[in-house]
Amino acid sequence: MTAARYSGKKTVGAGDLKLKVAKYLFLAFAFVFFAFPLYWMIITALKPEIDWTAYPPKFIPAPATLRNFYEGLFLMKGLKGIIDSAIIALSNTALTLSLGMLAGYAFSRFRVSENLAFFILSQRFAPPAAFAVAFFILFKELGLLDSYIAIILAHTTFNLPLAVWLMKTYFDSVPKALDEAAMMDGCSPLGAFFRVILPISVPGIIATGALLFMFSWNEFLLALFLSRTAVTPFVILIPRFYGGHDILYGVVSAVAFLASLPPIIIVTLLHRYLVRGLTLGYIKGV
Repeated sequence: MTAARYSGKKTVGAGDLKLKVAKYLFLAFAFVFFAFPLYWMIITALKPEIDWTAYPPKFIPAPATLRNFYEGLFLMKGLKGIIDSAIIALSNTALTLSLGMLAGYAFSRFRVSENLAFFILSQRFAPPAAFAVAFFILFKELGLLDSYIAIILAHTTFNLPLAVWLMKTYFDSVPKALDEAAMMDGCSPLGAFFRVILPISVPGIIATGALLFMFSWNEFLLALFLSRTAVTPFVILIPRFYGGHDILYGVVSAVAFLASLPPIIIVTLLHRYLVRGLTLGYIKGV
C-alpha cells in the first residue's frame, strides 16, 4: 500500500500523461492545419508582386506592402464588392429571419400538416443550380436583373426553409405554458409571441441569423446569374482578377482576406449563442 492511496489524491499515471500530450499535439496540429491557409493568404496580400510566385516561397513578407489592398479595394473595385455583399447578406438575413420566426412559431404552436412542414424543408434540398436559369428569366422579364432585389429574393427563397425549421425547433423547446399565461393576461397570440416568446428566444434567433448571413455572404451561383455590372458581390468579383496570362495573387489574397473577416468576427463574437441556439432545441426535444 502506498501513501498516495490513503491521501485521497488522484495520481497521474504514465498512460494518462501520454494521452494528454497526444491530445495537445493533435490540437496543435489541427490548429496549424486549418490556420495555415489564412496565414498564407495574409502574407501573400502583404508581398510585393515579385514575391508572389517566388521559389522557394517566402513565409515572411520582406518588405511588406499595402499596395495589394489599395489596388484590390479601389482600382479593382473590391470595396464595392464587399459593400454589395454586405447589403445583400444583411437584407436577406433581416427578411428571411422575420418571415422564418413567424412561420416557425406557427408550425410550433398550431396544428399544421406534417406534409406541409416537410414540403417547406424540402425546398432546401434542391441545389441552386436547378433554379438559376428560371430565376434569370423571371427577373429579366420583371426588369430586376442586376439589382439588389433580385439577389436578395433569390437568397431568401433558399434560406427561408432553413430559417423556418431552425426556429420551429427552437420554439418547440419553449414551454407553451408561457403563451397561455400571456394570453390569460390579455395578450393575443401575436402579442404573446412578440412580448414573451421572442425575448427568451434570443440565442436561437442569433444562431439562425448568423447562419443565414454566412450562407448569403458566400453564395456564388445565384449572384453569378443575377448580377452584371451594377451589383457586383465579391464572390463574383474575385474571379475577375484571374487573367489569361496573369493571376493577381496578391490582390486576390487582399480582397479575399477582407471578405473573410465578417464571418470570422461573427463566429468569434457569437460562438456562445451559436452553440446554445443550435443545440438547445434538440436537447430539450430528446
